Amino acid sequence: MDDEAIDPHADLMYGLEELKESRPGYDQAQMYYDGKVPEVFTSTRIRRALAIHNIDFDLNFARTPVNAVTNRLKVASITSPDEATTTLISKVWQDNQLNIELPDLFRRAGEYGDAYLMVLPVEDETGKVLRVEMFYNSPQTVRVIYDEENPRRKAYTIKKWCEGKYQRVELYYDDRTERWTTGIDSRGDQPKNWLHWPADPENEESWLIANDTGQQPVFHFRNDRPYGCPEHYGAYGPQNAINKLQQVGMGTVDYQGFPARYALTESANTDTSDLEPGDFDDGDWPFPEQGLGPSDSGDESSLKSGPGEIMLLRGFKSVGQFAAAEPHVFLDPIQFNVRAMAQITDTPVRMFDPQSSQRSGESYREEDGPFISKVENRQTSYGASLHEAFVYALRLLGIEDAVVTVDWVPAKSVTDAQGWQTVQAKIAAGVPRKQALMEAGYRAEQVDSWFPPGLDDAELQRRVEILASLATSAQQLGAAAALNVISDDQARQLMAGAIDDLELLAQAQEDS
Repeated sequence: MDDEAIDPHADLMYGLEELKESRPGYDQAQMYYDGKVPEVFTSTRIRRALAIHNIDFDLNFARTPVNAVTNRLKVASITSPDEATTTLISKVWQDNQLNIELPDLFRRAGEYGDAYLMVLPVEDETGKVLRVEMFYNSPQTVRVIYDEENPRRKAYTIKKWCEGKYQRVELYYDDRTERWTTGIDSRGDQPKNWLHWPADPENEESWLIANDTGQQPVFHFRNDRPYGCPEHYGAYGPQNAINKLQQVGMGTVDYQGFPARYALTESANTDTSDLEPGDFDDGDWPFPEQGLGPSDSGDESSLKSGPGEIMLLRGFKSVGQFAAAEPHVFLDPIQFNVRAMAQITDTPVRMFDPQSSQRSGESYREEDGPFISKVENRQTSYGASLHEAFVYALRLLGIEDAVVTVDWVPAKSVTDAQGWQTVQAKIAAGVPRKQALMEAGYRAEQVDSWFPPGLDDAELQRRVEILASLATSAQQLGAAAALNVISDDQARQLMAGAIDDLELLAQAQEDS
């Protein structure tokens, strides 16, 4: 007798516990990405004042590591050697608006560390599959449970959501789908709280749905195994420091504009409680009803420290003002934490601050090395899941064992003059031209379109030289525009005209 027969709720309760334990980590990742992390203050008064005014001065750098990777994850094409299959892939893509859905999926996978793509058939009354629906699901509500003996195999998948006062759960197996529900307002923390949830109210057995595909309709996109890690996880600590520095730094701005002043007495008498009526009243204090003024405690002392305040003492000997903290006291540590964040997350510093440095293209490529490796790793991992999802979708549509290829826009490509000079040097050293261009970050199909069959070696060399010259011209025109020798519009027009002339020349040569 198997475990399921002994306890039919075992998988359900284990899956619910897994969702519960993993949820805080996903919620934390979302807060840091959204910039909603609460600041920590040693001063209760400052915390209350900011809360009353609903003020924040957040500099959310933590989302940059996520967006930097996501912006490089662009699917170039999904194709098949069979033309009819490629046409069907295009239809699935258009039906599901995957040009919008996939970037969101990749961003969420970076934000949480993993994300899920559901692939479900839409059938007519006879059971014929009309189309396939593909859509993102959050790891906050969906979790694949992997086999302990074989971590690559999905034991089952749990999906949980709420409908009004009910909690709903679906368990996806290779051969079936189970539907569960709680009673009204049930907490669902006990097996007895969970009941079968029929898809057809008139058929009590419809809570169990057969799966003839032999595969779960859930595809796991993750940047690590088994469940991934948020791309910005290493940014949590630096972001906390930045939040603190920014909030306190903004507090000192008041002191910069309205310095706190003081007055010293001639004698030792420092009694300041006997103020003349009308010297100060509650109107001089913001929100006295919240306890931010002196009237709530009966303390009418004139020893007040704050922006624009003066400490009133009897028998003034001298007066002065307190110096506010210098801005660099806060700005320098913020810059340090941004650099630390960049290093920890393998994200180039210039992606946090585009004006941080002006260096050569070669130095950029060296700095980008770890980041490009990370992006290419994500392309490999996400590409495998995307390939699996499309093969499954095509199977639902009647194509068994479809051959599918997922191509990505390269994570890097040569666009500067120095880079093209390197390409030329490789070719001069004997590296095949197609290989040199592919190493520069261009896809094989792009290179094939540039260099069609039958093109002689001299023409290949000429085209590479033209590309290098074009890059050099673009760099020089950019420098001229920076020096105001020509305007930006004139530089763009000159480059656009040169590119148009080259395209016409290439077309004329091909036609001949």
